[in-house]
Amino acid sequence: MTDDKNNELLELTESYKRFTKFVILTFDQSSLDTKNQILRNFIAKSHSLINSISLLLKEEQEGEAMALYRLLIERYFYLEYLHKTNSYQAFKDWSFIKTFESRNKMRSNSEFNSPKTKEYLVDSKEQVKKYQALKKEKNQWIEPKMENFAKEIDFSFLYSLGYDLGSSFIHPRADEGYWDALRIVKKEKMVEFKKNNILRNSILLANGMLINASNRSEFEFGKYLNFYCNSIFEYLVENKEFPNLKDIEKIFFANMITEIEKTTKIEK
Repeated sequence: MTDDKNNELLELTESYKRFTKFVILTFDQSSLDTKNQILRNFIAKSHSLINSISLLLKEEQEGEAMALYRLLIERYFYLEYLHKTNSYQAFKDWSFIKTFESRNKMRSNSEFNSPKTKEYLVDSKEQVKKYQALKKEKNQWIEPKMENFAKEIDFSFLYSLGYDLGSSFIHPRADEGYWDALRIVKKEKMVEFKKNNILRNSILLANGMLINASNRSEFEFGKYLNFYCNSIFEYLVENKEFPNLKDIEKIFFANMITEIEKTTKIEK
């Protein structure tokens, strides 16, 4: 890829961050049920991961960027799994139990608990009651087997060429620090193609999460969100002309502000 292509990918990244920030703000205009909370959270996580991946690539840190790319793939699969199984509440309850038990494990290890840590780890009476009630119930959450689920939704290529490959940057390898040493001591840079490919694929995934999560929510984001996401897909996959993202953003923002104002007047 040329320098122009690299600059376009960086512009896409910044545009995605602006766009998703506004989408998240739209979610937060009203109280959310469990499903919409989770959809909002997945969009927010895609924002954070894209930001982190782009920063790591600027620092030539391929391994760390690939590890986060693998996390992004995992979130994409989970988003699709939650939709396919309609298991949002079960996932939330399971998540609460796991988080509560993790804090409890830390609390029980007095050797490493300073007074400040203990203060931080205190659960409210409501949290304790909720945990006790959930433990009495049979939680319906079943964690997806990534490889099997990828096959089920015809995304085996993403598992083998993305998730599985990304795992090699998470689990230790004998030569994993070789390129790090060259980067640290000799300031060697990544091959530009590899850098751009990681960013391109990350944007594709995050863009898929944005359009899917938004369209599955209770909010009417309108045709401009779909137009924005489809423009990105066409550019990245079909090699169409780079879209005028800022103009699309402005139209989307103006449209959503109008819709929010209408909703606010109705509620009053």
